[in-house]
Amino acid sequence: MTQPSRLDRLLAGRPPELANAIAASRMLFRVAHLLEARIDEALAPFGIDMREYLALVLIADHAVEPLRPSDLSTTLDATRTQVTRLLDGLEKKGLAQRLAGSSTDRRSLHLAQTDAARDLLRRAAPGVHAAYQSGWSAVGTDGTGKALRVLKLLHRELSPPESP
Repeated sequence: MTQPSRLDRLLAGRPPELANAIAASRMLFRVAHLLEARIDEALAPFGIDMREYLALVLIADHAVEPLRPSDLSTTLDATRTQVTRLLDGLEKKGLAQRLAGSSTDRRSLHLAQTDAARDLLRRAAPGVHAAYQSGWSAVGTDGTGKALRVLKLLHRELSPPESP
């Protein structure tokens, strides 16, 4: 007879609705971690990780709207300190720049990518896209679409209400 897993032991005796919610949440965290590891593996030859890649993609969109460090913090669900460290690393690698956003407010900054970042994104994107597709291949296109709808619903439900 095999031993029940730690999670099975922790969930034993709980109502099925609660046990399923806990198990699904734990699985979501684990899958997200595994997908991030797969993307990090695809990015390793380029000397960056997924967070740096996502930051560079967001910064690349500055032609439409300048990106501020606070915007990056919100989008990446990162603290100011984490974003500062991330940007310090990208600047050190020659991939991003902090530029004055306003001549009247010295604290106002916006972010810009360098030519090296544009080149890196061009070369890295196919591998990252392949890692995303590979990660979702087990459920196919229909399953990926269904998962996206469920995740959007969860996101909407869990997000704090927007202030007026």
